[in-house]
Amino acid sequence: MKNPLTKQQEKLRGKKIVDLTDAELLLWINACDKMENWVGGNKARRSWTSSRQDAVDEIEKRDINKTPHNKT
Repeated sequence: MKNPLTKQQEKLRGKKIVDLTDAELLLWINACDKMENWVGGNKARRSWTSSRQDAVDEIEKRDINKTPHNKT
């Protein structure tokens, strides 16, 4: 079966999660979902699951940083 990733998603492979833009992070999460279902081995599946979780964590971190902090 052919690799399910788009050309845009393929370009993101090998990049660090923290260096991706918000839009790229969302694209990467989608890529990880596709690859998790496509790969055969458990080790490879765990790798894609872990990468997806890292991207989700980075999005959550950035959302926290965008929220203004209350000063009392």
